[in-house]
Amino acid sequence: MYELRRILVPTDFSRHADEALEYALYLGGRFHPEIVLLHVDEFPVSPLGAADVHDESVQQYQQRKVAYLNEQFSRIARGLEGKPVRLVPQILAGRSYKVIIEESEAKEYDLIVMATRGLTHLSSHLIGSTAERVVRLSRQPVLTIQQGLEVGARVESVLCPTDLSPAGNAALSYALSMARQFKAVLYIQYISELEKPEGREQVLARMPDLKEYHPQADEVQVEIIVDRDVEPSNSIVRFADDREVSVIVMSTHGRKGLRRVYIGNNTAEVVRKARQPVLTISHPFHKRVFAHPLTEKRMPPRDVTG
Repeated sequence: MYELRRILVPTDFSRHADEALEYALYLGGRFHPEIVLLHVDEFPVSPLGAADVHDESVQQYQQRKVAYLNEQFSRIARGLEGKPVRLVPQILAGRSYKVIIEESEAKEYDLIVMATRGLTHLSSHLIGSTAERVVRLSRQPVLTIQQGLEVGARVESVLCPTDLSPAGNAALSYALSMARQFKAVLYIQYISELEKPEGREQVLARMPDLKEYHPQADEVQVEIIVDRDVEPSNSIVRFADDREVSVIVMSTHGRKGLRRVYIGNNTAEVVRKARQPVLTISHPFHKRVFAHPLTEKRMPPRDVTG
C-alpha cells in the first residue's frame, strides 16, 4: 500500500470518531505513522465568538472547553500507550470542513480518516455535512468510516468501481496497492448503462493495463465484474454486501466531469449507504479550493509517543 506516514484524523470525541481513529491505526500499523488528531473549534466563527465578547461567562465557557479537550486527548493517549504510533493532538479554529481541507493540503497528509457521523447522529441516509464537504473538496485521499465498523477485521477484499475514464481510473493505483499489501482479492467493477449495454468482451477490451497503475499489479488477484444498472451506486453497494467486501476504493468523479463543486452522485451515494469503509480519491487535475490558509490561533501540539 502507498506509505501512510502522516494521517489526519478529525475528531469531535464521539464514539464514531474513536472508531475512525482505531481504523487509522489499523491501516497505518506497519508504517508506525504520525497521527494528527485534529479538533476544530468553531466557536470563533459563531455569532458570539465572532463578536469577540470577553465577558466572564464566555471566559468561563472557554476555560471549561479547554479543560475538557485536554481531558479527552489524555484519554485517547492512555489508550495508545505501548503502541508504535506518534500521536499529535491539535486544535484549530474555524469552519470544520475548511480547516480540515486546508490543514491536509498544507501538510500534505497521506490520508484523512473520518467518521461519516459524529455527535449529531444524523440519519444513515445522510452524510454529516462536514464529512460530505471534505470528501467533495479534498485533494488528499479520504477514508470515511460508518458507525459500528468492526475494527481489526482483516482486509480480505477490495472493491474498485470505475467507468474506465481517466478520472474514474484514478483510484486504481490505491486499490491495487491496498490489495497487494493485505494479500486481498481486488474486484474491479464496471457498470454498464441500461440504455447502452456493453458486453463483457467490450469492457475487457477497454480495461487498462494495470501495471500502468502499479508496477507489481501482477501480484494481485484481480477479478473483473461487469454489471448493468440504472443507478450504479446500487450495484456497488449490493455487490459489496453480497461478497462481504472489506473496503471500497473509488474516485470522486468519473467521465461526466471534474467539477469540484459537486461530488459525483455515485460516490456520494456509496459513501452514504455502504457499510464498508470507503476510500475516495480525487483526480490529480483538481486544484486547491481555498487560496489562502487559515491564520487562526492554534494550540501547541503535544507529542505522545508509544
